[in-house]
Amino acid sequence: MKKEMTKDIKNSINNIWLAGLGVASLAQKETVKAYDSLIKEGKSLEKKSNKLVKQVSNKAEKRYDNVRNIAGKQFDKVENLFESRIEKLLKKLDIPTIKDIKGLSSKVDSIAKELKAKKVA
Repeated sequence: MKKEMTKDIKNSINNIWLAGLGVASLAQKETVKAYDSLIKEGKSLEKKSNKLVKQVSNKAEKRYDNVRNIAGKQFDKVENLFESRIEKLLKKLDIPTIKDIKGLSSKVDSIAKELKAKKVA
């Protein structure tokens, strides 16, 4: 009976050892599977996030362009308003504008040409 008991104990110890090896082997296989699965999920998430970043970036770019266009138009309106008010103020103060001065300058040039032509003739 002692021999049989010793044999049973040895078998039990051997089975425990084999079960431990089996657990280690399964853990190793599952770790590799889990690692591969995590890589696959990571790649998938990376693609999704890149796509989302591009979408958000495109929307932001469009909004920026719209805001820039609107701001540009508003700036042009303010600039035109400012120019017209300055022009009115110059007229009220009887100060010639650049346009007036250029017009006078071209008239003076043409008169000078006529005078030179008359002196030569």
